[in-house]
Amino acid sequence: MTVRRSSVPTAPGAPHSTEVISAPYPTIFVCLLERVNPFSEHRKAVRLVPVRSKAKHQTWLGGFAPETCQYPSMENLLDISLEIYFPNISLDIYIPVESLVKLFLIWNERADSLNKMGSQVVPHTFHDMDMFPSSSQVHEMLQCANECSKRQNGDYITFGEFCVYASELKSCYDNKIPRPTPLSKPTKETRRLNSKRRSTFTRPSKYQVFLGGSCNPTTWRKDIAIPTFKRLGITYYNPQVAQWGPELIELENQAKQNAEVMFFVIDNQTRSVASMIEAAQIAGTQRKLILVVHEFEKPGSVVMGETITEKEFRDLQQGQRYLQDLVERQGIPVFDNINHAVQCTATILQKNIKPQDLTIQDAAHPVKMAYLQIGDKLIKLREVFDDLDSDNCGSITLKDIAMAFKILTSTDLHVDNLKSMIAQERGVCQEGLEDGTFDNIRVDFNQFCCIMTELRNQAESEISNFTTLRNKASDIICSVFTPLSKLLDWVRPEIRPGVEEKKNGNDIAYATTYRDVYLGGSKKPSLWREEIAIPLLKKKGLTYFIPQDGVWSERLIPMEATNMENSQVLLFVIKNDSRSLADMILAAHYVGLGCRIVLCIQYIEEDTEIDGEKLSSQAVKDYNRGRVYLSDLATRANVPVFEQVDEAVQCAVNMCLQNS
Repeated sequence: MTVRRSSVPTAPGAPHSTEVISAPYPTIFVCLLERVNPFSEHRKAVRLVPVRSKAKHQTWLGGFAPETCQYPSMENLLDISLEIYFPNISLDIYIPVESLVKLFLIWNERADSLNKMGSQVVPHTFHDMDMFPSSSQVHEMLQCANECSKRQNGDYITFGEFCVYASELKSCYDNKIPRPTPLSKPTKETRRLNSKRRSTFTRPSKYQVFLGGSCNPTTWRKDIAIPTFKRLGITYYNPQVAQWGPELIELENQAKQNAEVMFFVIDNQTRSVASMIEAAQIAGTQRKLILVVHEFEKPGSVVMGETITEKEFRDLQQGQRYLQDLVERQGIPVFDNINHAVQCTATILQKNIKPQDLTIQDAAHPVKMAYLQIGDKLIKLREVFDDLDSDNCGSITLKDIAMAFKILTSTDLHVDNLKSMIAQERGVCQEGLEDGTFDNIRVDFNQFCCIMTELRNQAESEISNFTTLRNKASDIICSVFTPLSKLLDWVRPEIRPGVEEKKNGNDIAYATTYRDVYLGGSKKPSLWREEIAIPLLKKKGLTYFIPQDGVWSERLIPMEATNMENSQVLLFVIKNDSRSLADMILAAHYVGLGCRIVLCIQYIEEDTEIDGEKLSSQAVKDYNRGRVYLSDLATRANVPVFEQVDEAVQCAVNMCLQNS
């Protein structure tokens, strides 16, 4: 890019010796940042100061003074907006700083390199922009990025992928996209009748907080929670007693029903199967819930005196993560520190707010719109890119980009606009480059993501001045696309997508589709879906959805949850040949939400082997206790519970036919 020195007068108060650099707007931002090594310790030592001309309220195109005597925060830079004066045109217009420049400056603060950001840093980077994705949304971003860029277990995202995700989140936040109602949730009238059947007389609450969750041998109640609540004058009910008797059942149930805040700790000293199921159900009822999760550290950890195998560790870890994802999906922050959770409980009671209202200042990890699907947008971009990359070389032409823009937005983008962008990047007039030069320019998928993000944001802004000036200064109008011009040189993927052989069987394609039955529950080696459920559903002409397995099921990603909520009836089969912890947690949550559910619950027998491992007596007891608890809460909610798979499937079929 050609950069020239300018004699534009400096702004009032600027140093007299200031050197002014001029370049087509807004590549001047990139130019000035290049003057300082972007990854050195002094990368914040440049501040951009608008340089005024003698004419009042006019700023010359690209005229800035680098001010190195101050070290301002990047936030000051992000707030800059400009009045642009086009010489020889008697019209002033206002153009904000372009979105990709803002995104790159935020990215540059935390990224590992120019084109890689590790998964641990991703949430904090979004927080810098006042965006609060859930853990499952971040997991979805990573998995979709791996899928789209043909990476094998890559634990990072690229700048182009980050642009797509950040743009989508911002658009949804700005438009306040509401959470859709699950298709399996009955009508208001049906819910009212069911509520009447289940309603019971309740006394005024005697306790403000119910202390639920992991019990013996954990001591978090007497060591942390109870002393703090006593000091703050907050009443609580502690179900962990030295001597338990049947007479305590009613007292505990009343405390659960009437407590203002349900405080649950899921510890890693016990399996906490029933406690996780209970917490998931409470989250679905919209009650005030404070949840603390201490994750299981690694295979080989000792739980209740038993060494946890790698296979059971994965099941327990998945259960904890599903619980966290379901709670965050309701907008409730999840804690890993009991002290912080206790203080936030006090804040909720003192200010009479919901857990969803807690902020970072309260030592919470807030989440916002955790129900949004984010990764499917990147998948859509990849599908369009691959369709246009006919020779599978991993790159497409400028004409292909224009076609992609039309496919994605139903709006024409003239290729001359893109040509102007490239000419601006090279510092020459568009006429100075031959058509053959443009034809040879190709863009990879990562660059394509940057371009489409910027073009989408430009289209959504609908600045009326663009239309006004189009006939007078078409080349200048085209220059509004140039934030990405220099960034395209910066953003270089480590591998070239598309060079490797395309996968045939593992590509994930999600779309908004509706199904009759969600076939949730135990997976292989059980074949209940293939042998019982699917044949009967096909016979009745009903559609179904089978949940994903493998890395896609490590967390409850929003795309998976959306498919579940787009099903009329949720069928969960809890077989006796699997632990099925995550499936029981899922089922309990949607019972709490009041959805149409059918359950099939089978109990694990002594000496049962799961995944080639014999379960201990304590493990059988723990997982069966969870089954009992799930069955009880389902029965209280009028959810049908069966022991035989064929009976449960037939019940789900009847529900669908009745609602059709």
